[in-house]
Amino acid sequence: MTPFKIGVVAAAAAAAMVVVELLGHDWFIIRLGGFRLPLWILVAIYAGLQLWIWRLTTRRLVLTEDEVARWGDKLEQATPKILGLYEQHTPVKEIAELVEQSHGIPPYVTLRYIIALAQHAKARGADTSEAP
Repeated sequence: MTPFKIGVVAAAAAAAMVVVELLGHDWFIIRLGGFRLPLWILVAIYAGLQLWIWRLTTRRLVLTEDEVARWGDKLEQATPKILGLYEQHTPVKEIAELVEQSHGIPPYVTLRYIIALAQHAKARGADTSEAP
């Protein structure tokens, strides 16, 4: 599961715990001596951290113009191999390692390129679905 999905599930669980607490039940209360800690607070913090990690990750996984300028020709040559391995459901980490061995492209560039290809394919799919 991705951090985004985990964050959404944890946020939903925290919301459910809040509702249960508002209904007067103390099922999700942790007692530490004389201190009572609602579990939903910890779950909400966890959800927030997961969503923050997801946001940071998605920001940093964009292929930069410098990387395109430097690796564009090799990425173009490697595209058929990348797509073939992706269609065979090969893990992307393994695809990146194989492309590094065959074309000399660093794995982080290949991973960013795969993400860019997926975003492009998704955008093309959305464009064709809007056609009359």
